[in-house]
Amino acid sequence: MRILYWNIQQFGINKINNPSRKRQKGSAISGLAASTDRSNLIINTITAHPPNIPDIFVVVETSTGGGNEGTLVTAGGESGSIELLRRIRGALGANWMLVPPLILGQGDLTEGISVYFNSATLNFTGPFGWQGGVNSANAIGVIGVANLVEYPAPYYLGAGNANNALPDGNTPGTPGIINPFMPMSKLAGQWLFDDGAAPANRLQFPGVVNRPPFLTTFWDAAGNRNIKLLSYHAPPQTGAAVAGTAALANIREMTTNLGAQDVGVIVGDFNVNLFDAFNANNAYNPLIANPPLAQRYTRQLNPTANIFPDKANVFTHIKTSNEAKPWDTNSYPGYGYIGSNARFQGYDSIDNILTRYGANAGGPAANITVVNLVTGSPYNRVTNPVNNGPQGFYNYATGMARNAAGLPAALPLPPLGPNGNGGIQPGTIGGLSSFKGWDSYGKIRSTSDHMPLIIDF
Repeated sequence: MRILYWNIQQFGINKINNPSRKRQKGSAISGLAASTDRSNLIINTITAHPPNIPDIFVVVETSTGGGNEGTLVTAGGESGSIELLRRIRGALGANWMLVPPLILGQGDLTEGISVYFNSATLNFTGPFGWQGGVNSANAIGVIGVANLVEYPAPYYLGAGNANNALPDGNTPGTPGIINPFMPMSKLAGQWLFDDGAAPANRLQFPGVVNRPPFLTTFWDAAGNRNIKLLSYHAPPQTGAAVAGTAALANIREMTTNLGAQDVGVIVGDFNVNLFDAFNANNAYNPLIANPPLAQRYTRQLNPTANIFPDKANVFTHIKTSNEAKPWDTNSYPGYGYIGSNARFQGYDSIDNILTRYGANAGGPAANITVVNLVTGSPYNRVTNPVNNGPQGFYNYATGMARNAAGLPAALPLPPLGPNGNGGIQPGTIGGLSSFKGWDSYGKIRSTSDHMPLIIDF
């Protein structure tokens, strides 16, 4: 199994299909043409290295439209998620599905998470159910099986319709599966978590208005295991992000109730910099260090020496087009484009994947790769890096305009060998404008300020 995770900044229909004929900011092309470029970049990333394409693709930061927490995302987030599903199916086949995204959080902090999956390798098992209308998704034991219903359009268009977001048919009855013999078209992801007390108290991440994580579960028949996928986008303020991430350790479905046939995978933008040791320890240790050894999660990206160039190997954030530079000052792979922008200083290495395996669930995870669409991945252009920062495994070509060798024309990379840092020497005439052009860094940064992560699990 393989999962690709990406915080696609403010994801909605205009990200990938903007009808505007007005000029895209920072380019000479229209908004429509720009959205086509972004869509192609996303699809090319998903399909980059067949046959090793992901089985699951998670998009964090889906816009929501109006509605109550736990109800369906609407407006641009809805149409964008469905449109991306259509384009994924065009590239990979009709077996790709979408777990209908739900509104997470309250007030101005709402967001959705779109989880796409290959139904040829996975059965969607919930764990929640859908009860229709203006009601939120909830536990099947609370709703009652008889009260489950199919989703409204555009998520579900009737039995047998090829455009349904979820497949017809029931989950298998295999022993150990979550929600056996249940119609997949009536299941939902989980957004509501409690402490198991009597009466139960709702868990917060960390406050009432903050968006909770989104739990989706799948049956992996080939591995005879349940996949419990928890996707999370922490608040942008450091203190709240630390507390929200630490609170993930209170989710019983992922901790005390993780069974022998279960693999727990936590993906997200945790908004806690790995190189801020105090806050990173407080955020992650409840999952990776404090529990008994057999119950600990493994964090897949970990801090290296806090110096360039090697620390750039675990950075997941890129700067605005106004702030990014191609200069060789920080050397390969970071140069001057990687890291946080002026508004959010220190938000450098904030995306991650954590894994934990039940006794019969396989593991360990392998081949974590930061998908860098500026330089390309893995980071293997320099041999014997100074502090042996992680290079990654999977091959991704640059998304920038390329030269005859297939390398970014506006950002020379070092040769394979010990010499040179690559990048452009500061002060090079035309170097900055060439780097920031729409066909190079412009469209990449317009797609997102985050880089994706992929891992085998």
